[in-house]
Amino acid sequence: MAVSVEAKPTAAFALSVIAGILTIVLAFVLPNSTPIFLLTDPAMQSMVQLWGAFAGLLIIAGSWLLYNNAAQRKLGSILALVFSLISLNFIGLILGLIGGFLGYSFKTTTKTQTQTSGRSYNPPNQ
Repeated sequence: MAVSVEAKPTAAFALSVIAGILTIVLAFVLPNSTPIFLLTDPAMQSMVQLWGAFAGLLIIAGSWLLYNNAAQRKLGSILALVFSLISLNFIGLILGLIGGFLGYSFKTTTKTQTQTSGRSYNPPNQ
């Protein structure tokens, strides 16, 4: 019996998830790591923190789409790319761009695996 197994963009998924998690964590832990750290208004800093959390969640959602759903792989990659660009976080930007581009340029290949009951014997070719 042959089982069709589709290859998945694991590296793109991992990099995008790490970018999303780092964007969320760094938005709250290090609010001065954003390019807008010169703002002294606390309301603006909290808005930047909320924007970082929102962008991080959408980067994670995009990475989930590009990993689990082959039909929406391009959409998930574009989500990860766009929201990593506007995440206001340099580390999330770099990792999200790499993961998004890897997911966008991923070529699907389908492998078939044969399941056998017991051991198979391949005699040597002469």
